[in-house]
Amino acid sequence: MYKRLYILVEGNDDERFFNEIIKPLFKDDYDHIIIWQYAQQKYKNIKKFIASINSMGADYFFVGDLDENNCVIEKKRKVLETFDYLAFNRIIVVIKEIESWYLAGLDGESSNSLGIKSFKNTDELFKEDFNDLIATKYDSRIDFMREVLKIFSIETAVQKNKSINYFLNKFTSIM
Repeated sequence: MYKRLYILVEGNDDERFFNEIIKPLFKDDYDHIIIWQYAQQKYKNIKKFIASINSMGADYFFVGDLDENNCVIEKKRKVLETFDYLAFNRIIVVIKEIESWYLAGLDGESSNSLGIKSFKNTDELFKEDFNDLIATKYDSRIDFMREVLKIFSIETAVQKNKSINYFLNKFTSIM
């Protein structure tokens, strides 16, 4: 049976992370994995896309940042109020923002090699915290992100960020 997985992400940084780190973890379980950015889409197009995924019987994850919400449940409820075709257990909440997942995969040595501070825990980091770390030796934020992904460690990430730990433990067999 042909199996598809759709991963709906907010934007470019999320897509880059999921393409490089998460998608390979599912390659043996799915024939086709599609990462789709929803943040710049019209509301009705997002709803239609989710409905079509459901009608195909395909698997999916809807990924969103916790941002300023108080807790994961609150964020999931807000997402469900907006997109009623989603399943509660298929909404993945990134604490706090995707940049915290990037930094979670760096241990002390890899952080040092990039010329940045090392974090014991990245659950409270926002995009601005990430941006403040970018050294002048990188041509751009994207260049810095690519360098992080080259040395990213899943084993380190699950120790430093609760939401990536939850996601990987619940949905992959690598843990």
